[in-house]
Formats: sequence, C-alpha cells, structure tokens
Amino acid sequence: MVIGLGGCPTLHQPAGGAISLKTAPPVPGPTTGGQPGTLRSLPPLVDSNQDTRALERLAALRDDRLRHGPGTDTPVGAGDVIEVSVPQVKELAFVTTRVSGDGTISLPLLGTIRAAGRTEDDVRQDIRTRLGAIMYDPQVTVFVREYRSRKISVIGAVPQPGLYEAVTPSDTIFDMLAMARGPLPEASRSVVFIPNVGKTAPVADVVGPAAATGGVRDVEPIVLNLRDMSAAMSEVVLTLPVRPGDVIMIPDGGMVFIQGWVEKPGYYKISQDLTMLAVVAAAGGAKFPADMSAARLIRPDANGEKRIFDVDLQAVARGEAADVYVQNGDVVELGATGPKLVAYGLFYFFTAVFHVGAGLAVI
Repeated sequence: MVIGLGGCPTLHQPAGGAISLKTAPPVPGPTTGGQPGTLRSLPPLVDSNQDTRALERLAALRDDRLRHGPGTDTPVGAGDVIEVSVPQVKELAFVTTRVSGDGTISLPLLGTIRAAGRTEDDVRQDIRTRLGAIMYDPQVTVFVREYRSRKISVIGAVPQPGLYEAVTPSDTIFDMLAMARGPLPEASRSVVFIPNVGKTAPVADVVGPAAATGGVRDVEPIVLNLRDMSAAMSEVVLTLPVRPGDVIMIPDGGMVFIQGWVEKPGYYKISQDLTMLAVVAAAGGAKFPADMSAARLIRPDANGEKRIFDVDLQAVARGEAADVYVQNGDVVELGATGPKLVAYGLFYFFTAVFHVGAGLAVI
C-alpha cells in the first residue's frame, strides 16, 4: 500500500505548546517588488506614509540649513556655562553659572535672568540695565565659556556616546556617527534623528536619552532605516548638515523570540544583520520534524497588530531566496511536517520501549 504524502500541512506549534494543523496563512500586505519572505516584501521599521513624511521633513530641513548656513552668533542654550564679570560690584566681580533647563541663570543681587535664546550681548545688556538702576555706568562682561547647547549629541548603542562639534558646516549624521565610532554590534540598523529646530536646546547637562528628549519633547523624532533607505532618502540624509543642538540616537537591536521545532527555543539578542536563518542556527538548529520550507515570521506593525509572513528557509539555505533580517519584537516560528513528525514520534516511542525493556531484570 502506498501512502501519498504530498500536500501534508505544516504543523505550527505556538508558544503555548498547542499544535495547529492549519497551514500558514498567505502573506498580507504588499507583494510587489519581491517574493513573500524576501527583504523587499517585509515591512520596514516605519511604514510608507511615515517614510514619505520623514523624507519631506528632512528635505525641508536640509534646504533651510543650506540656505541660511550655520550662523555666526548662535544663541545661548540650556547647559551652557556663562562667566559674568562686573568689577565694580564685589558679589559680581567674577561669577560662573550654568544655564538651567528652563533657560535662566541666577546671579547675586539680580536674581533670575533669561539667557536661553539670547546672544552674549543680549544677556550683557540685560545685566547692565538692571544694574543701572542702582549704580552709574556698570561695566559688564559676559562670556560663554562652554557651549554645551552648540554641540551635537550622539547617544545610544555607540562605543563613545557624548557631545561632538561639527568639524565643517557640511558635516552630516554619518560624520557624527563616525566620531562616536559607529554603531555597536548589537545596535539596531535604524537611527533616530531629533533635529534642533530652534524651539528648545535639546542637549542638557547629562548625555543620555532622558537628557536628549527632555529638551525636544515638542519635536517629533525622525526614524531612518539605514538598511532599507530609499535612494531619495539617502540623497537627502547625505546632504543634510547637522547643526548644534541636534540629537542622534542609535537604539539597541532588541530581542527576537524563536519557537517551535528547534533545539533551544527562546529569546536571542539581535546583532546587526541578524537574519532568520542565523536565528535558527543560534537556537541550535532545526530538529528532525522541522519544515524549513514553511517557517513563519510574526512581526508587529506600527499599530501593534501582528502580521504573519511565510519564509522558505530551505530555499534560503540553498541560495535560491533572500534571507530576512529580524528586528526587535519579531517571533520566528518553525513548524513540522506530518510525515516527519510521525516518524519522529515512532522513533522516540521505540527508543523508550527499548530502554524500558533493557532495564528489566531477567528472573
């Protein structure tokens, strides 16, 4: 008797352990530009509408910066260190103060003075006006000793996070990343760019995500996917000059979860260029019943809803299909074929019987 094995469904085992006999659903979403499971058919970190809006924002920002240049008299910003000297007044003969997060400085006798958004001369004139009410022709000197607000902040998964100054007026995001020695191996391939649009100074006293976002909560970050960047986006990013107060953040790559018929299912840290096939290898490889031709990638979209994609990892291993990069939050699921699962079960059944029989004492 010949048993037809063709067309047997793939058995997918969810995280809960229950086995579903349903075949994998068809790939939702866009299908042009690549076969299901290839790099071009999977959704990027941001959807097409967000990418278009990001391109428009970056292009407008680039054009404005190229038109107006870097400027020669950048206003004082939060975090800057200011020296104030009034020789005629003992309490103000030499005072060093830092501009607070709300953009003010505090001086003896004068109290709080607004500094952020003003030039050195503006601050000096304000101090002269206040002192003029109590003394004749005060001689005031104001000097910004440390321009923290005039630096670019590079934070996140880079070897040397910190504050950097652009070497030339045409330095770009990539030039700043090079100063920070580039992304770490476990970094995401996306860049979060928070431009300083003049509303607030985004760089505070402490370099870090909290410090960076604290001053730019009114500015929407722009997410750049370095791996899937379009030609138009690349052209804009490569010609967009950075300016003081910009924040460049490299997120951590995050984790991917693999479940199903692999030796070591569980969570794995994502390194740069980690693919589905590499995740299977990291999990100890596929078990005998696994169906490598019908793997699944479960990925949450921008709205938090899960999307399921079929990926033929067997074709990937043969070099006949492109592998798929994983990103934070992905779930890789490797199901089993019916015939292999039956054979696998019989093997373990007879193995158990043999061990039990061998362990019985002969009377």
